[in-house]
Amino acid sequence: MMSARIAFYLVLVWVLFVSPGESRTWTSTDGRQLEGDFVRAEGDSVFVKRGDGGVIEIPLERLSEGDRSWVREQPEAPPSDAVFSKVWGRDGEAWNKEDGTLIDFSTAGYHEGRNDFPEWEVGVSVRDFGAVGDGATDDTAAFQKAIAECGEKKAVLIPNGTYLLMDWIGVSEMVDKWVKPLSKSQYVLRGESREGVTLLLGTGLEDIHPWPQTTGNGRPTTQWSWSGGFLWFQDSSEVGVENLTIRGNGGQYDVHWKEKGYNGIFFRDVEHGWVRNVTLTDVDCGILVNNGRYITIEDVLFTSSDGRASASSFEDNEGVSGHHAINFGDGSSWCVADSIVFENRFHHELGVNGGTNHCVYSNCRGPNLHFDYHTQEDNIPNILFTEIDAGEGSLVWRNNFYGACSGGVFWNVKGKDLMLPKKESWVDHPMLADEMKTLFVGWEGRLPNDQVAGRPWFEEIDPDRLYPSNIYHAQRRVRFSGGE
Repeated sequence: MMSARIAFYLVLVWVLFVSPGESRTWTSTDGRQLEGDFVRAEGDSVFVKRGDGGVIEIPLERLSEGDRSWVREQPEAPPSDAVFSKVWGRDGEAWNKEDGTLIDFSTAGYHEGRNDFPEWEVGVSVRDFGAVGDGATDDTAAFQKAIAECGEKKAVLIPNGTYLLMDWIGVSEMVDKWVKPLSKSQYVLRGESREGVTLLLGTGLEDIHPWPQTTGNGRPTTQWSWSGGFLWFQDSSEVGVENLTIRGNGGQYDVHWKEKGYNGIFFRDVEHGWVRNVTLTDVDCGILVNNGRYITIEDVLFTSSDGRASASSFEDNEGVSGHHAINFGDGSSWCVADSIVFENRFHHELGVNGGTNHCVYSNCRGPNLHFDYHTQEDNIPNILFTEIDAGEGSLVWRNNFYGACSGGVFWNVKGKDLMLPKKESWVDHPMLADEMKTLFVGWEGRLPNDQVAGRPWFEEIDPDRLYPSNIYHAQRRVRFSGGE
């Protein structure tokens, strides 16, 4: 009979030549632990050497969030045929921070990139305030009371169950078109487990807080088409959401601009916040950040139910199941979305808009991703896309116009049908200084030529051979290896 400890792992792998690594206590998502030496990370797995010398392969999804974060920070071994960029080298020895060709993104994220998420003790449980978690009883009031009563640097615990929310939490009231937030800092909404906790959005925001709007070309819509969320954080700091699933209950997605407001998480004017280990299913908008600073979104999965995707061919709606997945907007800076997986499509998966700067999309993959600069011209400088698998790649630039990706950095981007954006966006824009032009390293597709210095910068390197594969992680390793 297989032992419980071995049964926890899916695959047992024996290897002959393993150099000793750092010993750790590894913890599974259900709390079981194992002592072992880190050998290497490969794909979606980590290899660990046990005390008896055997090496086991552990799927990352079976490890605790802390272990997954630690693995992400470990240097990858370069392949035997690795190619190094002229602006970085192998381990950063060629990096010149002063010339502006490759800027430093390592301070993007929670606590200026440290990502040292707090493990605060439980302050209150939503069950203490009457939450039932049966998927039928409205638990909104219990959540609101629990948050109000939670002390500073404490967690609001959400035990396993399905919690029906019929209104937003984190908002005191809405008068006309003025939303008065709770403005509470230093707390986290923490599910007992990602698989066991579901927040069920029982209605759309437009149904309970109607806010008619029109698009730029006069089409009727609603504010909640691109803004707001059931979990609302505003005018606060040190706030987070972790270890849970959010599921909309709106049925089939209709068409662009007709969203009902089944929106997940909304940060507005928030500094030092996080979302991690979260699944979003059947949402109109997933995680929206307006004027946020030092926000980390990591280990997030987007999914949809059978029958959710739109059947309309209007404005390329067919096959789409939501509007905005993640958006750093309205002047957000130094925010990062890392380790994001899409099993479905949105109109805009990875978005930035007016005034946003120095934000990062890292290690993201999906069926046909869209880099959404949202028709802005030249006021979204220095956005990094690194280690991206865009799937089909045919929609990457669908919503980008003249000058849209100015100042962008694209490092290791794959896609079946990737194309460069319009040339005036990245090299010939007449109003852009050189430092606002674009950098491509490891773009799957033809690039004009290698450069000598300055921007625009092109290095035509096979993404599968490019080392490091993720420049955000590499810059953080260099920074923190210095003891910061």
